[in-house]
This record gives sequence, C-alpha cells and structure tokens, in this order.
Amino acid sequence: MRVSVSIEEVVNAITGCIDRGDISCAVNIFKSLSPPDALDVLVRLGSDYRREILLVSDLDNIADVMARMPDEILFEIASIRGVDDIAKVLSKLHVDDIADVLIKIPPKIRTEVLRALPQELSAEVVKVMKYPPESVGGIMTTQVPVFDEDLTVGEAVNIYVNKMKLGLYDKHNYIYVVNKEKRLAGRIDVRTLLTKPRDLKLRDCVEKVSIHVDPLKDREEAARITISYDLIEVPVVDSNGVFLGIVSLDDLLDVVVSEHTEDLLKYGGFLDVIRSSYMAISPLKLAIRRIPMIVYLYLINLVTGGIIASFEEVIQRVAILAAFMPILADNSGNIGSQASALILRSLVTGEVKLSRSDVAKILVKEFLTTSFMILFLAPVAFGIGLTIPLLTLKDTYVALRVAVTVVIALTVSCYVADLVGALLPIILAKLKIDPAAASAPVITSIADILTVLTYFTVATLMLGI
Repeated sequence: MRVSVSIEEVVNAITGCIDRGDISCAVNIFKSLSPPDALDVLVRLGSDYRREILLVSDLDNIADVMARMPDEILFEIASIRGVDDIAKVLSKLHVDDIADVLIKIPPKIRTEVLRALPQELSAEVVKVMKYPPESVGGIMTTQVPVFDEDLTVGEAVNIYVNKMKLGLYDKHNYIYVVNKEKRLAGRIDVRTLLTKPRDLKLRDCVEKVSIHVDPLKDREEAARITISYDLIEVPVVDSNGVFLGIVSLDDLLDVVVSEHTEDLLKYGGFLDVIRSSYMAISPLKLAIRRIPMIVYLYLINLVTGGIIASFEEVIQRVAILAAFMPILADNSGNIGSQASALILRSLVTGEVKLSRSDVAKILVKEFLTTSFMILFLAPVAFGIGLTIPLLTLKDTYVALRVAVTVVIALTVSCYVADLVGALLPIILAKLKIDPAAASAPVITSIADILTVLTYFTVATLMLGI
C-alpha cells in the first residue's frame, strides 16, 4: 500500500509541476526515481504529461525497464525521441532485452536503430530477432563466454577476465566449451575454472551437458525444463548440436509471469491477449479487445434462449421450473470452470501429459470427484426443489416431481459440465491450440446449453407434459 500511495503522490507532484509550467521540477522528480518506479509513473501519467517528460528527460533511469514497457509508451518514445537517443539507451542493455524492445516498435524505426547500434552488438541482436518472440531463441542471451576445447585453462581465464573488464558478457554462471564444429562439448562453473591448473586443457575439466533446449521450442518449454531440473540457466543448442546461447533464470521468471498473465486473460475470455499495461491502454482499444467474446457469448445465449423457448409449454404448465434455471446453470458452469482450471494448470506445469493413460486417469478422477460433490449437492438441491414448490403451489405431488427433476438435472449437468471442462483443454492441446483458449465464458456457455436442455427434457418426462 505504501508503494502505491508513494507512486500516486509522485504522479501528482509531476503533474502539478507541469501545470505550473515548471518542467525542470517535473524532470528532476522523474530522474530521481528508480527504474521500476519510473515505469509505474509513466504508465499512470496522462499522455500529454508523459510527452512533456519524455521530450526533455534523458532515458537512463528507464533503460533497464524498457523491455517491459507497454507498447503504447514505446511508440511514444520512438516518435518523440530520435533514433540516436534510442540507440544510445539500448546499447546499455542485454542483447535479448534490446530485441524485446525493437520487436515492439515500428519496422522503419527498428531498422534505423539497428544501423545506429555498434556493428557487433547489432549483429548479435539480429541473431536473436530472427527467432519468433515466443520461442526460446527469442529470449536467449548470446553474449556469454564460449571457448574452444583446445584452449588451456590459463588462456581461457586471461580472455575471460579481459572481456569481463570490457563488459562484453551478459549475466552468466558458466563458461561454455565447444569443439571445432562449434558443438557444445560441456561447461564449467566460473569459480571452479579459476581453481583448475592453468596448463589443463578445457576439454579435460568440463562437465557434459545433458539438459539443453532447441531455439525454436516455445519459451514455456525452457521454463518447464528449468523448474523440473532446478537449473539456473539453460544452454540453447540447435538441431546440429551447435551452441547458440543461454536462457537465464531472470529471463525465465519474466516468461513465467508473462505466460501466466496471458493464460489468465485467455481464461477470462479475451480472444486477443492484451500485451500492454491496463493502466496505459486506451478505453477504445480495451473495448475492441473485449467485444469479440461478448458478441460470441451473446450468440451462444441465443442458442440457450432458443432451447428455453422450445419448452415454452412446459414452463407455462409449471412456471416454478423457471426459478431453478439460474441455479442449475451457474452450478454446472462453476464445476466446468473449476475442472478446466485444474487441468489447464496441470498441462502448463507438465504434470499432465497428452497420453491415453493420463486422459483415462483424468476421466476416472473427475467422474469420482463429481460423484462425491453430488453426494453433498443433491440433498441441498432436493430440499430447495421441494420447499419452493410447496410454498408456492401447495401441491406435494408436483413439488416432489419438481424436486426429483432438479436433482436429476443437477446430477446430469454436473457430470457433463465437469467432463467437458476437463476434456476441452486436452482436446485443444491435441489440436495444437493453446489450451488456455478453453476460457471460463466458453465452458460456462457450453454448460448452460447442456444444463437447460437436460433440465427441461427431464421435466417434460417427470411431469408428464
């Protein structure tokens, strides 16, 4: 809470300075902020105030967070500041961070910035940018110590120390050793290397690397490997065994947060994931992102409405049936969403595989789980289904039939909704579609249709209508 209040006070102070025409005061306040706080302030400032700050302030205190900036703010920086200014700031970042920034700005400016960067750095950035942003190659770090296996420890240490002094390496924990074909021969911890005899060949003191990842794999795969094997960095090796770089732990933490955020949005029903900040995005763009699912749900609800309309005679004969529709529909939707969330989490963490045995275990587990839930829910549903008709219709015979109808509909809808919720993410994963697309609104809509259809079909049979 203190951080939130502090940021709000800073925003008010900066806007107050600008309103008084004291731009230097606003800039001084902004420059005193840490990079994360500076980003928070930029996100919360209105676009006009943000422009005033970006026009005259240097970008040093936001350099470290540029890769995490919303697209809208990066667009503003690209349009307000010249290419030379952007290149100057980016040259201080890691290669993968530079690539993350450049991929978000317009292609024309991107090309000009690459030309303005130092030639060697620009070449490294281009290597990373040739891979899709969502791939391992798109987040890997290439500026790590790599030595030929024929070098001695002493030669490697001398080269390593000199390059470290020049700042040519990104954050790393190991020195990587390759053969003549640039294939990964092994690696050695930096501290361990310094303790080895100086005349020892590198090939004789490295440990073999059994865990590595292909650059074209999804970046989530690298995160899963890191978690599974408790690693601090993962080497990236192509199909020919050629060493390309590493994916560091801090990059993987960003991946985990980013993917978790995307999954939450998809599960919430966003067909097009919002990659920018909620605070920075305009209401119009936010509405555009939310409209497709709302329209979809509207059309789905027409199906539900059509089913209800087809049972109009049943509702007219026993109007009390309509009172239980929202309860049953919400219950089945909740059960389906719970099952989907559990399976989605298990798929993401790799706990559940797309194998027949795992699918069979899921079906059995969910069937039993739903059975236990129904043991608790059925008496409650029967009690409510009996009490309401008794109080309104004063007819015990009809009340009993309505109660039985509610229990049967509840039972069937629970089983169907649970199995649909559990299987939909698996089916989508099998079809190579992001299982997070099995969003809560989608599952709820399917459950609503099946519940209403089941409910009124059972009612028709039970009440003899």
